[in-house]
Amino acid sequence: MLPGRARGPPRGPRRGPPARRLCRQSPRLRGTARLTGRGRTGNLLTSGDLTVPVESPKEFGEELRRERELREVSREQLVTATRVSMRQVEALESGRFELLPAKVFSRGFVRAISLHLGMDAERTAAAFSHVYDAWSAEQEAKAEREWTASGQFRALSRPRRTVSVKTSAVGLSAAAVIALLTGAAAFWKSRASEQAPAAPARAVADAATPGTGAASLSLPPEIAAETIALAPAEATLAQEPSLLPASAQTTSAAAGRTLTLTFHDDCWTEVTMDGKVAAAELCRKGTVREFSGAQRFTLTLGNAGGVGVALDGRELPPVGGAGQVVRNVVIDETTPRASADG
Repeated sequence: MLPGRARGPPRGPRRGPPARRLCRQSPRLRGTARLTGRGRTGNLLTSGDLTVPVESPKEFGEELRRERELREVSREQLVTATRVSMRQVEALESGRFELLPAKVFSRGFVRAISLHLGMDAERTAAAFSHVYDAWSAEQEAKAEREWTASGQFRALSRPRRTVSVKTSAVGLSAAAVIALLTGAAAFWKSRASEQAPAAPARAVADAATPGTGAASLSLPPEIAAETIALAPAEATLAQEPSLLPASAQTTSAAAGRTLTLTFHDDCWTEVTMDGKVAAAELCRKGTVREFSGAQRFTLTLGNAGGVGVALDGRELPPVGGAGQVVRNVVIDETTPRASADG
């Protein structure tokens, strides 16, 4: 008896093997064949206590179902005890072999079911193999006839299995080499496209700023001397951008300023850029946030002393002390203004 079986065959009085008595009670078995032991009798495969017709899977399934019903075992009990799924049990009893897995697995299902029902498992599995082989041969012959009738050639699936490992390795190596060559070509092409515009740019720059030697050769001595004398003056003006008026600086910054916040401590922060809220969140210690593209920033800080403020890379004075809440801190080209709450 298998462990965990829901219900086994009825024991009854010890008069002989249960399967032999049940077989004598079966009208179908009593009228078709005798219990002659292992072997064939006409068109029937007689396997010990189980007589299974070999004509079709349907008849095999009917005999298997009849043996289960004679022992009063339900399909649910069979599934629980044998761990064979309900779908497989139904496929076996209905003779639908096309729903079964490979023969080796299906034979194991039949053997497990036979053991649970108290039948001769080996002979029942042998009967199943006989029926399955006949059914499989019939299916292959049917498929062959269909292919011949349709005028199409059979799919060359089996020769593909004979491809050697060496051939596969050569194919994979060739594919890898092609992939590497393609990648290298794309890389060098991108490098060439990046370097190509650089050379004309340098040529234009050299043409736009000719040397003083060329000027002295093409100009009279008096004009060349004046040109050389003016060059240091232009360089001095270029090195003193702070002398430009404030309006010129404002025009140069029209593209927008960059506000950098460095958090030395946790702080609730709200940043408004040109009247639009850009951030409203709790920033943790060690966080650095940058906001770019605005002319006017407005800050609200819950811990003003824990935040360092910089505008366009220039550090600004602290906007408040540690733990101090400040609101509406305006940061633009002028000095920051703030209204603080103790």
